[in-house]
Amino acid sequence: MKALIIYIPENRFNPLIQVLQENDVDGISYFNIVGQGKLEKKFSERKVKEYVTQEKFAPPFARRTRVETIVPDAKVDTIINAIKKSGTFQGKVFICDVSESYDI
Repeated sequence: MKALIIYIPENRFNPLIQVLQENDVDGISYFNIVGQGKLEKKFSERKVKEYVTQEKFAPPFARRTRVETIVPDAKVDTIINAIKKSGTFQGKVFICDVSESYDI
């Protein structure tokens, strides 16, 4: 079994879930997070001294979504290729071995 940990911009969550469901992935967890990395950040207006200026800035941390799922080894390449094939994601996928799991 493999754990897939996927970081994507928050507005790409629904297309990712669709790709995962098309590949028969059932157990999915997600978290709304903020982080810093190489992903593109949205610029926004900056408030200075209680009034709005025309100044634009990139906040140091950007909003992202972290999606986690556990899949059989045989599905990993298929899922990764489906995500890449869609061409609409900008993020990271981490793959980790899951040696054991228990129902509690």
